[in-house]
This record gives sequence, structure tokens and C-alpha cells, in this order.
Amino acid sequence: MAEPSGEALAALGASGWFGTWVAPHMLLRRDDDAVLLIRRANTGYRDGWLAPPAGRIEPGEDVLAAAIRETAEEVGVHVRRDDARFVHLMHRYADTMPGPCHAVMDCYFTAQEWTGEPFVAEPDKCSEILWVHPESLPPRVIPHVVEALTAVRERRHFSTHNWAPEARFRL
Repeated sequence: MAEPSGEALAALGASGWFGTWVAPHMLLRRDDDAVLLIRRANTGYRDGWLAPPAGRIEPGEDVLAAAIRETAEEVGVHVRRDDARFVHLMHRYADTMPGPCHAVMDCYFTAQEWTGEPFVAEPDKCSEILWVHPESLPPRVIPHVVEALTAVRERRHFSTHNWAPEARFRL
């Protein structure tokens, strides 16, 4: 997917619109409450760290369709729309993100039913899959994912990550 040009971002900024990237995530959950995480590899972002299947929205997709597609691409299982439910929204700041806002909106969905057995479906981007319990995570889970898993466990539907405290209260 092509990144927007500097001119396109400048035009958005001039219009008063500042973009936030949207990242869909899927938490596959077993009956024992373990969730599936993948170990990232060769992506250029947090390689060696754990995260759920996630990615970007492609043209023509809504956020749930993107989460379902990314799950199929990364771990080889199919989740039906009716079997997925929204559980958390995180708005986070990352100065490595393009654009004037440097912001990402992480949309977390969960599913307890799917078709197929999870496996490393993209060995060029993932070195392993692990079932983990959110209350006792292994080392090297991406920090904002840790926060999101905690929020999901606590049934909090919204959180922020990495914003300066004063940014939360600007009027």
C-alpha cells in the first residue's frame, strides 16, 4: 500500500483534518482464556517481539474485514464476521508514524470460534506462534499490546498510549 505523499498530508492538514492510522488486531481466544500471539520477524518493526495478528486496512475494507483478512494471512484461520466482537480501542502516539499526527488507532477484536488450526502462515514475517495467558505474559510482548490485553481483561473499551499528559487536556 502506498504511503500518502507529503503534498497529500499537507492538504489534509490545511483543511483541518489530521490523519490517524487504523490498525486492526484479532485476539483468538481459547476456552482456557489463552490468546494467540505471533513473534514478528523480518518486518522492520519490533522484530522478535510478540503481538496478535494485525495489520493495515486495504482499500475497500472495513476494520473488521481487515482484522479477519490479516488473521487468515498470518495464522491461516478464518474467522466469520458473526464470530468476532469488538473489545478495545487504543489511540496511541508513535513518532515513527508518518503524517502530522503520528497517531494509530488500534481496533481489537476477539474470536473464540474459527475454522482451521493456527500455524505460521507467513514464515517471512513471523517466526512462531504462541498461546499465552494475558495475566502471565512472556517477555517481549510489544508494550502497547500488553496495555491493550490488560484493558481487555479489565473490560475497558478505550485507552490511550504514549501521549504527553498535556495532550489529553487541550481545549
